[in-house]
Amino acid sequence: MSAFTTSSDDRWLFCFTHPDDEISIVAWIRRLIAANAHVHCGWSVTNETREAEARRVMKLLGVPSENLHFLRFPDGSACEHLAPLSEAWKSVLEVAKPTRIVACAFECGHLDHDSTNYAVHRAASSLGIEGARYEVPLYHTYLTRIPVINRFADPNGEEVLHLDPAEANLKLRVSRMYPSQNIASLLVWYTILNWLKVRPAALCKTERMRLQTHFDYSTPNLPPALKERVQRSEKWKTWLDSVRAAESQNA
Repeated sequence: MSAFTTSSDDRWLFCFTHPDDEISIVAWIRRLIAANAHVHCGWSVTNETREAEARRVMKLLGVPSENLHFLRFPDGSACEHLAPLSEAWKSVLEVAKPTRIVACAFECGHLDHDSTNYAVHRAASSLGIEGARYEVPLYHTYLTRIPVINRFADPNGEEVLHLDPAEANLKLRVSRMYPSQNIASLLVWYTILNWLKVRPAALCKTERMRLQTHFDYSTPNLPPALKERVQRSEKWKTWLDSVRAAESQNA
């Protein structure tokens, strides 16, 4: 089953962490809505301001307001709440009844992002949901000041959606719809930096997704050299402690 295809029987659930993470996949969401697909979107970490921004973006894309789910866990510390976060996503899954689930990739780019991936997987598994599970790249890793954006650490298995000019403009427009964040300026400076390195980022020209096959949350889903560096970091130690605590609660 290809990631960037759908049928009338599909029910999509996009599981984000923060409002503005959806910029990674907005063109595909817009295509789904245009095709009259059933789409739900949820966010792990929100506050009143960021929720309002996400609602405006979803209105632009055409996602019904009743299909939006804001879980309101604290920013920067979602990994401290993995068990209740899993239960919250379980409630979303029970409402959305998805046949396709999309989450931010488990790639050690942000502890909150990894927490959403973990929680959604645990929730889906507890409900016996057998639908396809996909992930989209946001950025990796938390080892560097300038992470790699919109690319998987290992491109193996990825599918690439090439956007037309109108869709590229949509991504730019959406990037400016989060005034509480610096996403628009970040994209500009990241693109400039990569041009200087003769590696144009083309952040608004493609969207990427792959079937998620790695569900071992005690091991980074990264190439060997990068994996070893992450495992030596303090953030990874924090992550492992959080996973162990959540697993003990679920035992």
